[in-house]
Amino acid sequence: MKTNQNIFKAIASFALAFGAFASAQAQSNLGASCGCPSVASRPTVNVTSLPGYVAINGTFGGELTQGATFTCDKTYILDKKIYIPAGQSLNIAPGTVIKGAANAVPAEATALIIERGGKINAAGTESCPIVFTAFADPMDGTYAISNVGKWGGVVVLGKATNNLTLAANGPFVPGGSGKLAVADGLGTVEGFSTSNPQDQYGVAISTPTNVVTATVPTPNTYSFTQNVTSSATTTITLSANGAFVLPGMAVSGTGVAPGTLVSSVVGQVVTLNTATTGAVTQATFDGTYIYAGGTSAQFFTGTATTFTSGTGPWVGNINYSAPFVSGGSSFDDNDNSGVMKYISIRHSGAILAVGAEINGLTLASVGRGTTVDHIEIVSCADDNIEIFGGTVNLKYITTLFGNDDMFDYDLGWKGKAQFFFGMKNTAAGTSPDNDNGIEADSDDNASNAVYRSHPVLYNFTIVGNGKNATTADNRGLAGANFKDGAEGELYNSIFANFKNGINLAKSLSGTPARTYNAWHNWRNIGTTESPNTNTAAVANSLVIKCNTILMNSATTGANGLGIDAASSGALATAATTAVGGEADQFAADLNTVSTAALPGFSYAFTVDASTNAVTVKNDVTPNPALGITGCPTPPVDGFFEPANYRGAFSSTNGENWLSNWSYSQVLNSTSGVRACATDLNLDGTTDVNDFLIFAPAFGTSCN
Repeated sequence: MKTNQNIFKAIASFALAFGAFASAQAQSNLGASCGCPSVASRPTVNVTSLPGYVAINGTFGGELTQGATFTCDKTYILDKKIYIPAGQSLNIAPGTVIKGAANAVPAEATALIIERGGKINAAGTESCPIVFTAFADPMDGTYAISNVGKWGGVVVLGKATNNLTLAANGPFVPGGSGKLAVADGLGTVEGFSTSNPQDQYGVAISTPTNVVTATVPTPNTYSFTQNVTSSATTTITLSANGAFVLPGMAVSGTGVAPGTLVSSVVGQVVTLNTATTGAVTQATFDGTYIYAGGTSAQFFTGTATTFTSGTGPWVGNINYSAPFVSGGSSFDDNDNSGVMKYISIRHSGAILAVGAEINGLTLASVGRGTTVDHIEIVSCADDNIEIFGGTVNLKYITTLFGNDDMFDYDLGWKGKAQFFFGMKNTAAGTSPDNDNGIEADSDDNASNAVYRSHPVLYNFTIVGNGKNATTADNRGLAGANFKDGAEGELYNSIFANFKNGINLAKSLSGTPARTYNAWHNWRNIGTTESPNTNTAAVANSLVIKCNTILMNSATTGANGLGIDAASSGALATAATTAVGGEADQFAADLNTVSTAALPGFSYAFTVDASTNAVTVKNDVTPNPALGITGCPTPPVDGFFEPANYRGAFSSTNGENWLSNWSYSQVLNSTSGVRACATDLNLDGTTDVNDFLIFAPAFGTSCN
C-alpha cells in the first residue's frame, strides 16, 4: 500500500510541475497545432515598416494604405497608432501575436484602429487564437496580471446608427466631457485627442461646425488643380485663398509623394501629412463637395477639372464616409467591419482623461454585418469592452481582472449579446476600482435622445470584487448599472459579489434620465407616467427578468435592487424607497436575491497578482443548474443559441465554451467549467486529482 501511496505522490508532483509547464507552453507554443513556430523564435516586425504605411499628422500614427497580412511566423509590433483605411483589410492568421509598444503619453498610446469602410479579418481558432498583448509580455505565462494600461487597444469604427447630436454631444472636445460629436451622427472615438477623419465613426446627418462654405468650382466636379509654390518640405502655398482645400483631401502632382493628404489649411498655406519629394508648382486636390443650392442638398461626383471660377454656394467637406441629404440619414446598420474570432486582448487601456479612455475593445457604430465572438479581454486599465451605438452582435465573451466596467454600452446601441463571463478580483494591483459589471447608457449627456440604446442580453455571469465605496463617476457599484436613459432587455443571468445587483438611475444632475421610468412602468398604480413628471416611458422598454443576484453579506448596504433616487446621488434599497412597489415588480419578474451559498457556485478567489499563482479558484457554474421555468428563452433568430439555464455556462458535463488556449484556462482560475474530457472533477485542469478519480474505475465496463 505504501508503494501505491508513493506512486500517487510522484504522480501528484509530476502533475503539479506539468500543470505549470503546460501553462507556459500554452502561451510560448501558441499556434503549434496550426503550424506556427514557437513565439520566442519569431522575428519582430514594426508595423510602420510595412509597405504602404503613410504617417498622418495629428494621429500619432498612420495608415496602411495597401492593407496588410499578418502571419504567425512573425511577431508584429504596433509601434504607432495603426489605421486600416476604407477599402483596405488587415488579415491576421490564426496563432499570430501582435504587441503594442508602450508610450508614456496617453494621447500617443499605440493602438489598432479599423476605420469606417476598412476591415479586420482575424478568424483565430480554439487551438490557434490570435493574441494582442503588451510589448513587454514574454508570452510564457509570467507577465503579471497586475500589468494594466501598457498600450492602447483595438478600435473598430463603423457606419451604423448612433444617437449623437451636435447640440447635446458637441462640438468635439478632447477629454471626459462627453463632447464627442463632430456633427449629428458623426463622432470622434473616446480616448483620442484630435478630431481627425480617421478617428471618426458614424455618418454625418447634419453639417459639421468646421465645414467651409464658399463659392467653389462648377457643379458636378469634385477635384481641382491649383498653382502652388513649395515653401517647405511639409507645406505648400496656394496661389489663391485655400477655402476649397480641406483636411483629409488627397493631394497629387509632380513633387508630391504618393498617399499625401491635407493635414490643415491656414489661409493659403497647406500643411501636408508627409514631406514633398521635390519642387511643387501645381497640385491636384481630390475631395467631395455637397451642393447646397436650392431647397435640397445633393451629392455630385465627376472627373477632375482645373479650378478657374464658379458659382455656389457650396459646402465643402471631404470627411464623410457616405453621401447624405440634409435632414436625412445614410447610416448602414448592416455595415460589415470584418471578423474577430478567438482573440485575446491583454494588458491594454490608455487613459487620456477620466471618462476618456481607449478600452480593450472599442466598437463604435459597428454594424451587424460584423462578426465578434470568442473574445477575451485580460487586465485592461479601463472598460474591457465599450460599445458606442451601432448594431453589432457579440457572443462568447470573457473579461478578466480589468478596471472600470466589464461591459459598457452607450449612444443608442441596438445589438445582441449572449454568453458573457466577467470576473474582477480583490488582489492588490488588480481590479483596484469598484465599477460595474454592465454599465448601460443611452447618452452620456442625459439629453434624453429619442433614439435610445436597446440591446437584448442573455446568459451573463459576472463576478465582482465586493467593493463598497462609491466614487464621483460611479454611484451604482452594480452587477448591472442602468442610467442616462438606457433601455434594453436583460435575461437569465447571474451577478455576484457587487454592492448592488441591479442599480437604476432615477435622475442624474437634475436631468430626467428616464431609465427608472423605462423599467418601472407604474403598472401597479394604473398609469404609465411617473409622479416626478419625467416623460412617460414606453412600456417594457427596459426589461430585467429572470436574473439571480448573489450578495456578499459582508458588504455594507448591499442591495439586490438599488435606486439612484435623486440628483444628489442618494442610493436607497427597493424596500425603503418602495415608490409604487419596485421590490414587488423585481420579484414578479422572477429575479432572485440571496446572501446564502448557491450549490456549485463560489465567488471566492485568491491570486498572487505578481506571480499569477491562483490559490483559491472561483466556481461559476451552479450545480444543479438554475432553471428558467416561466422565463423568456433566447429567440430562434440565427444568432441566439438555446440555453435552458441562467448564467454563461451550462452545468452539463462536457459543455464549455472557454477555449483551452484562452488565458482564463491557462491561468486555471475557474472551477466548474470543463475544458476537456480528462478534467473529471471539473476544476479546469487535468491533474492527479482526476487520476485518483479514474484509477479505481480502471478496467471497469462502461456498459
